[in-house]
Amino acid sequence: MSMGQMSNFVSGPNTYGHIRWSAQAFRELADDGLGIAVRAPGFSQALLHGTAQADWPALVKYVNQWGCRIPQGKADGIAAAVGAIAPQLAPLAASALEFDDLRCSTLGAIESAFDGLTDASGIGPTAASAILTALNPQLFVSWSGGIKAAYFPNDPASGATYGQFLSVMRMAAFTIAADARSEHGIADPAGRLSEQCGVNPPFSLAKFIDEYNWLTLERGLAYQPETVAV
Repeated sequence: MSMGQMSNFVSGPNTYGHIRWSAQAFRELADDGLGIAVRAPGFSQALLHGTAQADWPALVKYVNQWGCRIPQGKADGIAAAVGAIAPQLAPLAASALEFDDLRCSTLGAIESAFDGLTDASGIGPTAASAILTALNPQLFVSWSGGIKAAYFPNDPASGATYGQFLSVMRMAAFTIAADARSEHGIADPAGRLSEQCGVNPPFSLAKFIDEYNWLTLERGLAYQPETVAV
């Protein structure tokens, strides 16, 4: 599986300072409400198992925060698509972006799940990534058209490209975690930022990487280290 061509201008976040800045800047522009709701205990499991507690309207609202325009009438179709890919995601339930090694078999499951979602009527690549994020917020990072184009401008928005994107995000998570430990003495950067932002349950490192990508690649904001408190 060959790595697609990435833009020379995009490296993603690679220090704790990057996501500390974006965590602060993001909350000046956006509301955490739906992000917290989809990360509530049991939310993703109810979706994956299709139980009566599954909140499909909340999932659609969450996905539409990424600029999608999925009507609530598509919720049943999304439920069916999630049910179809649930067996592929089950082995990844305990995976997290900064710990999972994303071996070929893992990437194969991710690519298949992504393509399974986009094959469903009304689910585009941005929506597919947001749905995967809601199903496992510790592992998946969402993208939009602008984010995908920045990292992989010459590759189709397919499961294979999304798997490559996630591999790049994993390396970003590694470097952020290493910088947090060595330069700031912080063992759990996502936990520290969640506490500072008043987020409970805590957000994952994948979520804070989401925010950095969205701010810099969709909103066009530039990292400003001088605005970050020590």
